[in-house]
Amino acid sequence: MLTHAHALSDAASPTRRSFIAGGAALGAGIALSAATAANAAETKDGSSSAKDAPSTSAAADADATLPSFLAAPDPIPASAIAQTLECDVCVVGLGVAGVAAARAAAEGGLSVIALEKCSVPSCRSSQYACFNTDNARAMGIADVDTNELVNELMTQTGHRADARVLKNWADHCGEAFDWWANGYDGILWQVPGGEKYDRETQVFVSNGNAYEPYQYQRDHEHVVCGTLSFRSPDKAAGQGPIVTANWEKAQAAGAQGIFDTPARQLVKDGDAVVGVIAQSLADESYLQVNARKGVILATGGYVRNDEMLAYYIPWVYNNKDKFTFTYPHMDITGAYADQGDGQRMGFWAGGHIEEGPHCAMCHGDLGKLGVDAFLQLNANGERYINEDLTNDHFGSAILRQPGALIYQIFDANFPEQVGAMQAGLGTRQSVSQDDIDSVNDWTTAHGDTIDELIENLGVDEKVAATMKQQIERYNELAEKGVDEDFGKDASRMFALTTPPFYAIRYQVGAKTEDSASQNALRCLVTMSGLSTNKDAQVLAQGTLQPIEGLYAIGNTQGGRFLGDYPATIAGASHSIAMTYGYLTGRLLAEK
Repeated sequence: MLTHAHALSDAASPTRRSFIAGGAALGAGIALSAATAANAAETKDGSSSAKDAPSTSAAADADATLPSFLAAPDPIPASAIAQTLECDVCVVGLGVAGVAAARAAAEGGLSVIALEKCSVPSCRSSQYACFNTDNARAMGIADVDTNELVNELMTQTGHRADARVLKNWADHCGEAFDWWANGYDGILWQVPGGEKYDRETQVFVSNGNAYEPYQYQRDHEHVVCGTLSFRSPDKAAGQGPIVTANWEKAQAAGAQGIFDTPARQLVKDGDAVVGVIAQSLADESYLQVNARKGVILATGGYVRNDEMLAYYIPWVYNNKDKFTFTYPHMDITGAYADQGDGQRMGFWAGGHIEEGPHCAMCHGDLGKLGVDAFLQLNANGERYINEDLTNDHFGSAILRQPGALIYQIFDANFPEQVGAMQAGLGTRQSVSQDDIDSVNDWTTAHGDTIDELIENLGVDEKVAATMKQQIERYNELAEKGVDEDFGKDASRMFALTTPPFYAIRYQVGAKTEDSASQNALRCLVTMSGLSTNKDAQVLAQGTLQPIEGLYAIGNTQGGRFLGDYPATIAGASHSIAMTYGYLTGRLLAEK
């Protein structure tokens, strides 16, 4: 018997008790009231509501233990369905993961219908982790021990991730990337020492992350070199032409796309998910897509859903004024796309949303020198950290300082010193001559002596005295060659001895006309979701056994990143999304 996911028979659905328990066990956070959900309004500035779904049931609203955004909506009646379509696979969401899944399934001979709430497939940025193929080797990427990489990622995520999910990605990301890149006919590979292509007119793959491998005890963070990037004239979208080309490949193989039509509810037959109900944003009519082999949720994250963000990632929500939220995609009503649709629909279908702490990709690569490991002092003038960090960890650290304010301090030797810094997300290993010549323009203050530098920063007497003492201490440790205070490697301890001396002042969230700094951290996406097994099958609440017919990939899939996004290997997020789209589409085609 076909049922809506949230209105199952007693035998097919979780009991009321287990349904509530599943919601209550989602992780630490604040449980928002149903009244908050009812009163919230989804707007262009990123606030959100549950308006995407029909009115919530009174029974669910009455349960104070269930976050309001997880209260199941009333079933959409069969009489409201204007059209029913049949296919093998329904892909919900056409970002990187969804496009890859649609193409792989269609090329495998399956009939595919893809639902997308926006008018076109969406994407951003351009980096992908890729290794262990001939193409990767030709691009200068040494082979990666996937067990070693997965173990490091597990350590970085506090062993909350699923090693099987990460290992399945790591073992297949190279072949998946080759397939994805070649989805753009005639893609160019800018191999080291080969022809240099023109980004203004050509689309190509490059290796912008070729640097010294990780060295134990020298490098504070374990960073793996294995990243390729797409370059194209569409600089804003980065990989836009690649995603478009792969969607065209999917269509050529028979996939059908239905745009401006977000999914609203899943349809179940007993315990199995067998379809999706979606709603046109143009005329508000309902469409049901029945999927014989499976439904793949690829709706992205929930960074624009205030209630979900507050519940799962309060350290971002409580600091919203200090972030810029950069994922730009909106539907035709002007509402942002990333509202956690897949996580909520999967939960209503009995799926388990992984325990926290959930992960957001939040970057803190600020200013001309990025997060290079120069001396940093906080608003009290105190050194507060081993400065040898990549950008995600730097951003987290600065939020925990008084006033979210720090100073990055260096001397005239900075152009040579940057070459000693560990390469990774947000770091700089070279400085252009133009930047060297304009240093007075992009720094906050400079001086021919340390005293003059501090005076030009305009801090009070107590902070000034602390700054001078801390700089003297730092110089002492640099000369000694041992960082007794924070353990930074001696190769990155540079005494401030050569004038002029410079400082960049960062105050995250500050409203300023000062062009010398960027005073905002970037929050790109959330990266946690429905628990799955290594084949992307969504796991059920309570039992953690696979739900037949339901899959989650991309930022809807859990088991990948918890806490902070690890900077261990750049491009891991895109790579896992694309790889799991490729693997899941192929898996369903082979069943």
